[in-house]
Amino acid sequence: MAAPLVTVICSTYNRKALLRCALRSVLNQDFTDFEVRVMGDGCTDGSEEIISELNDPRLHWFNFPKNTGSQSAPNNEGTRRARGKYIAFIGHDDLWMPWHLSRLVKHLEAGRADIAHDLLASIGPDGVENVYGPPHPRSGYARVHFPPSSWLHRRELAAQVGGWRQPEELAWAIDYDFTRRVAEAGKAFSFLPSLGVLKFHSATWKTYALKEEPPQLRWLAAILKSPAALNEQILTQLAALCAPQFQSQDKKPIGLAAAETALAAKGLLKACGRELIYLYGHDRWPVGPLLRRRMHRLRARLRVKRGLPM
Repeated sequence: MAAPLVTVICSTYNRKALLRCALRSVLNQDFTDFEVRVMGDGCTDGSEEIISELNDPRLHWFNFPKNTGSQSAPNNEGTRRARGKYIAFIGHDDLWMPWHLSRLVKHLEAGRADIAHDLLASIGPDGVENVYGPPHPRSGYARVHFPPSSWLHRRELAAQVGGWRQPEELAWAIDYDFTRRVAEAGKAFSFLPSLGVLKFHSATWKTYALKEEPPQLRWLAAILKSPAALNEQILTQLAALCAPQFQSQDKKPIGLAAAETALAAKGLLKACGRELIYLYGHDRWPVGPLLRRRMHRLRARLRVKRGLPM
């Protein structure tokens, strides 16, 4: 059997309803030359039944014997099993627009980048709430986080930078750590100005504790009915969210000006702290152990918010 052009990796843990939505959005792609490696992280809820239900030979199931606690092991194993020239990821609670893969593949093959990404809209209970795109030109990719559901990278890239590291080793999120090492290795990034992904943060929705119908169903229905109309709706909402940032010359009330000045001052202090850490070295004692301990506490709090067991 000929190898597919793209391998899609979907790490999942005990959320059958969400997994069904995510995989349906993958199978709805207008690009078809792919395989999907669904990596169960010790699933015990019968998630493998979704693979049988969807009945598509491009779907492949693997389940770890016990939960590993992060996406690092599933992503590494999925990459090891991948046959595609390119690797894409989709979170089990995210959705793709139907042109996500086709546009990214065309974009990556037309240039010399090692990893490409498109726009990702974050969806909250009140609708569109944020967008992830390219970094500021003066910042660069070593200091920006953009979620894996928007990535497409060459398969060999993971081996070149050492794969996905375990969260216990890190002072930041595992996905940010991956792209940070990619940037520090001098690999080329490329941004495609196209909305390709809808992200549903599990900490916002508490999806692991969700008992009622998942919100992804409504958004998936809109994608299947008229993706162009949904695309226009989301981009219009994002433009409205971003508009205040471009109106800095307006005559502001003194209260608003004071609040923005205080926020800017706080941001400057944080930026100074980050620069000092970069200059000193984030892995050096005592900074390294302190940052890792802080990240460990943050992960624990996020697991509670997501409805995951401690």
